[in-house]
Amino acid sequence: MKRRLLLAIGLPLLVVVLLAVLVVGLLQSAEVDALQLAQSVLGARAVPAWVAEWYGWLRLPLRILFAVAIFLPAWLVTKISGRLAAWLMRIARYDGGDRAAGDQGAAGVPLLAQERRYETIRLLLASLINISAFVTAFILAAGQFVSLVNLAVISTILANAFGFAARDYIGDLLNGVSNIFEDRFDVGDNVAVFRPGDAVEGIVERVTVRTLSIRPRAGELIIVPQGEVRILRNYSRGSFTGTVVTVRVAAADLPRAMTVLTPLTAEAPAVLPDLLEPWRIVAPDGQLGSTAELLIHARARYGHGVEARLQIMALIEERLAAVGVALAG
Repeated sequence: MKRRLLLAIGLPLLVVVLLAVLVVGLLQSAEVDALQLAQSVLGARAVPAWVAEWYGWLRLPLRILFAVAIFLPAWLVTKISGRLAAWLMRIARYDGGDRAAGDQGAAGVPLLAQERRYETIRLLLASLINISAFVTAFILAAGQFVSLVNLAVISTILANAFGFAARDYIGDLLNGVSNIFEDRFDVGDNVAVFRPGDAVEGIVERVTVRTLSIRPRAGELIIVPQGEVRILRNYSRGSFTGTVVTVRVAAADLPRAMTVLTPLTAEAPAVLPDLLEPWRIVAPDGQLGSTAELLIHARARYGHGVEARLQIMALIEERLAAVGVALAG
């Protein structure tokens, strides 16, 4: 019985306090005095005298409560930022395409690539929502004690004072935002990021505005700042995969080898299923000696470069052996 009575009394009181905190805090952020606004709208006589008398004492605690409480919605926004990002993308009618098996996108892009792009944009958008929520909460909280004009001046001074120290952090944010529009990589892509000293290669697991999470083959998780993603190799993009095969024969056998390799150039795409077009025969240095070295440059179906290289090697060795040309080295 006592609990119900306390709840019946305390709940309305809590609602009144929260409303007072919200009204006073928002009006203070807009540099409007709540008491003067109430007196001008309702009339000076309509406002009880005790409210005007105690308002000066209550205003500071209400401001402090607002400054503390405003970070609670910001924290809640970070917990549902992923859902908010997906909801915004649905409003923009960007849903990654129909995920039916075997279907193709509007531009002929495989659905897997569309889903990766969808997840990448969702993560980046969620990261922007998190940053915006806390920046807004900070501005509203600081506005309880400093006017927005003075806050802008102080922020400018602090930005100039700490800009040099925070240049890497700001660079990470700007580079992360630019990746949204440049479409350099997506979640699930196999990439290599070239950094001073070493390169990081693996699968992209998570993308935020500031960082890139890469899982290499060894299994550990590597966090790379977006500002360091300048030179990047993406193994999951492209319409073909290049492959190179080195052929070494004795210099005396070079004419017979060329009589085999030259007509085989046009024949190979029909024989090898992973080859897209006739290969090119290149001499790497143009020097003659006891052996001659030839490079076979070919374009294979995307993601099938390794298989195409083995097929080319087997075909060339078979055809050269048929005319009695032995491979050197």
